[in-house]
Amino acid sequence: MAGWVVTYGDMMSLLLTFFILLVSFSTIQESKFKEAMESLQGALGVLQKYTTAIDFKTLAVHEARQTDTSEVYYQVKKLEQFLLEEGLDQAVEIELTAEGIRMRVVDSFLFPSARADLQPEALKLLDSIGGMLDGMGTDITISGHTDSVPIHTTRFPSNWELSAARAIAVARRFQDVGVNPHRMSAVGYGEFRPLDTNETEHGRATNRRVEIFLKVEDAEDVSTEGLPLESVGADNG
Repeated sequence: MAGWVVTYGDMMSLLLTFFILLVSFSTIQESKFKEAMESLQGALGVLQKYTTAIDFKTLAVHEARQTDTSEVYYQVKKLEQFLLEEGLDQAVEIELTAEGIRMRVVDSFLFPSARADLQPEALKLLDSIGGMLDGMGTDITISGHTDSVPIHTTRFPSNWELSAARAIAVARRFQDVGVNPHRMSAVGYGEFRPLDTNETEHGRATNRRVEIFLKVEDAEDVSTEGLPLESVGADNG
């Protein structure tokens, strides 16, 4: 057997090992891979045309999703820290679902009773949440909810109007701090999506809320470790 055959076989084995290592990496940059291939072509004078089993589009999407979920976790942790520092952990509940992030804010912190005008102390909280939302390119749904106690005023003939006006007020505040309004929708559910019974004051206070839902792809990949804000201390409002 000619000596060059052994050398050639060793070179092919090394190349095979090289490509296996590439595939094993969690992320691969296509431009870097092409540069490496061109270098090999120039040095060896072979492999003028090559095929690869690597799906760069899939890898790029995987890398982007890893970045997105990491950013989601970072932003949620920042918001959680803000809530703890400001003593607002009893006013806001953060829930991570398979579809995204849901924040529930008790209405008594946001609005005076039977009104839809934001209270001054609520603005700092909404501005902080808006800053988090502005950094993520996802859809945002803001929903208002009330208890079952009827309301009959000139401005709010029913709980539907009140809940919708409150959701819109929150959306407008987010718009004021830079959140793209094309990403947001505001809806009022009135008393028709309760979390608790309306037979007790505590239950009614729990039902009076504004929910902010941030849609996140692959949200189930985001770790929930260190997110203790899972219960809202509802006040009368």
